[in-house]
Amino acid sequence: MNRKEYLQLLEELKKHNRAYFQKFCPEISDYEYDLLVKRAEEIEREHPEWVPHDTPTRYVNEMLSQGFQRVKHVQPMLSLSNTYSEKEVSDFVKRVEKSLGEEDVEYCVELKIDGVAISLRYEKGRFVCGVTRGNGWYGDDITANVKMIETIPCLLEREENIEVRGEVFIPKKEFAELNQEREESGNEVWANPRNAAAGSLKLLDSGLVAKRKLHIIVYSTIKSDVKTQSEAYHFLKKLGFPVCDPNHFAICKTLEEIFAFVRRIERLRSTLPFEIDGVVIKVNSLHAHELLGTTAKSPRWATAYKFAPEQAESVIQDIRVQIGRTGIITPVAELKPVSLSGSTISRATLHNAKEIEKKDIRIGDVVIIEKGGDVIPQVVQVVKKKRPAHSHPWKMVHVCPICGTQLVHSKEEVAIRCPNKLLCKGQILQRLIFFASKNAMNIENLGPEVVKKLIAHGYLSKLSDIYRITENALFQIEGFKEKSIRNLLTSIERSKRTTLAHFIFAIGIPYVGRGTADLLAQSVGSIEKLSQMNKEALCMIDGIGIKSADAIVSFFDDFHVKKEIEQLFMLGVRIIEEQKGSVEHPFSGKTFVLTGVLEEFKRNEAIHLIQIRGGKVRNSVTKKIDYVVLGKDPGSKYDKAHDLGITMIDEKAFTKML
Repeated sequence: MNRKEYLQLLEELKKHNRAYFQKFCPEISDYEYDLLVKRAEEIEREHPEWVPHDTPTRYVNEMLSQGFQRVKHVQPMLSLSNTYSEKEVSDFVKRVEKSLGEEDVEYCVELKIDGVAISLRYEKGRFVCGVTRGNGWYGDDITANVKMIETIPCLLEREENIEVRGEVFIPKKEFAELNQEREESGNEVWANPRNAAAGSLKLLDSGLVAKRKLHIIVYSTIKSDVKTQSEAYHFLKKLGFPVCDPNHFAICKTLEEIFAFVRRIERLRSTLPFEIDGVVIKVNSLHAHELLGTTAKSPRWATAYKFAPEQAESVIQDIRVQIGRTGIITPVAELKPVSLSGSTISRATLHNAKEIEKKDIRIGDVVIIEKGGDVIPQVVQVVKKKRPAHSHPWKMVHVCPICGTQLVHSKEEVAIRCPNKLLCKGQILQRLIFFASKNAMNIENLGPEVVKKLIAHGYLSKLSDIYRITENALFQIEGFKEKSIRNLLTSIERSKRTTLAHFIFAIGIPYVGRGTADLLAQSVGSIEKLSQMNKEALCMIDGIGIKSADAIVSFFDDFHVKKEIEQLFMLGVRIIEEQKGSVEHPFSGKTFVLTGVLEEFKRNEAIHLIQIRGGKVRNSVTKKIDYVVLGKDPGSKYDKAHDLGITMIDEKAFTKML
C-alpha cells in the first residue's frame, strides 16, 4: 500500500467514526471496522513517517455533540485496545509481566457489555454530573438524561466524593419491546440495542429518554481507597451501584484460566439479558495501572478480547418490497436459507433504498449475514469477488407494487411511501391485520390468513367491514365450517366493547404506539375530544412530541377517517370505561410516578390500580406530579422529586392509600 492509499484508508475510518458516533447508524459491522483499524495500525508501524497527527488509530473517536455543554474528565476516559486473536491476548499478558517484572500477575476478567461508556460524579454522596466519553479528555454533559436511568442512585450510602464509570445499555427484552412499538407506530426500527442507547443519551428531551428503558452497570471508580479491580465491584455495590453479577467476572493468574473464562462466557452469551461482544481483561492491581500507564488512546493495563460475530454466507435470490399499514415501502432480501445462531434465516430486512445503495446490494450477490443475540438478521457485507458478471444495481420501484400508485418521498424522512391509503390493498391488508391484533381490538380467529381470504372474496376493504361480516357470507368461503364461523363471529361481537386506549391504538394513527395511545386515553378521555385537538393542545400533554402531535392532527383532518370512525360506532363498537373507584378516592385526579423496585406489586399491576381509581401515571418527574412512589433503590427520580418538593410515599403508604 502506498501513502495515498493509506491516507484514503484513514479518511474511510473517519467517515465510519462519524456514522457510528454522531449518527448512531454504523455503515459496517464492528468486526469490519476493527479489521480496517488493524490494517491502518500495521501500515503505521511500517511507515511511521506517514502518520498524521490526527490519525484515528491513536485517539478516541467519539465526537462531542451540539446542544450539550463540554466537561473535562477528571482522568482521561480512554477506549480499550481490542483483538479477536488469542495470540494477541498472549502477547498482552507477556508485555504486562515484562513491564511489571512479575510472573504471577493477577487479571480481573469481566464481560464487555455492548453499550455506551459514561462517567458519573458524586459530591458528598449526591449525584451531580453525568458525562459521555467524548474525545477522551472532554465529554458531553448529559446529566439530565442520566437522571432518567432509574438504576443510577442519586444518593449514595455514604458521603463520598468520587467519579465512577459504567456502561449504559438497553436489555434485549426491552429492546425488542421498543422496536415492536416503533414498528407499530410507523417508525423505522433500530438495528441494535447499542445504537438505540447511544441515540437515547444524546436526545435533547429528557422525557423521551425516560421511555427508552436504559440500564447501567458500573465497573470502575476514581479517587477511592480501593486497591484492586475486583475490590472495586464490592465497594461500588456497597454504595448502591448496579455492578456485574459475581458469576460474570473472575480472577485469573494464567492464560489458560483467562481462556477458560472466555469459553464459559461465550457459551452463556445467548442467555444473558443484555448484549455483550466479548470480555475485558484487566490487570487486577490498581497500583499496577499507574505503573503501566496509557497511550493517547488506550490503557496499557487492559485489553478486550472480542467474540467473532455470528455470521453466515448466503445468496440474495431476490429483493422484494413490502408495504406497511402506513404506506412505508420496505425492501426485503429473499435469501438462500442458511443456519445462523440456531435458526434458519431466509429473509433479512434491507431497511430502505438508501441502505441498499450505500452497501451496493444486488440480486445474485453472495452476502454475509450477521445476527447478534436477539437482534434482527442483517446483511452486513457483499462478497464482491463472488459477484455474478452480469449483475446490475438494484433500483427502488417508483410505483406501489400493489396498487400502482406513484410513490412519494418526503424530505423529512428516509422512508418512501405509497400515498394511496384508501385503495391500496397492501395497506388495507396490513391495517386490517393490525386492527384485529391482540394489542388492538383483540379479535381472536381473525388472523392474517383469514383477513387475506375475506379481502380476496370482497368482504373486507376497510375496518368497519369487519362488523358487517355475516354467517351466510362466511359459508361461501372454502375452509369455513360451522364451528369456525361461530368462533369468528363471536370474537368479532366480543371486540365491540373495548377501552379508549385500545381503540386509539387500533385505528392506526402514525407514530402512536401502545404507550402513546394509553397516555392519550388517560389525558383526553374521549375519541371525540382527541379528534378536535390542535397541535398546541396535544403538545401540552406530558409525553406527546411535535411529530406525534402533527400526525394525530393530520389523521383526524381526513374526512374518510372521521367517516370510518362514525361507521364503527354505528355498527356497535363501544368505548367502555374501566371501572374506577369513587371520585372521593385519594388517587382521583392525581398524577403518579413510580420509581425503584416494588416488593408487593408488579409495576404494571400498580399502574392499573392507580388508573382504575382515577389516577394517572407518568414516566418522568415534573412539577405536575402529585406523588412519587418509592420502591427499593429509587434512583434519580427521588433526587428530582426532592428538588421539586414533590410528595414522596413508600410502598407501605401507597398500599394504605389504595
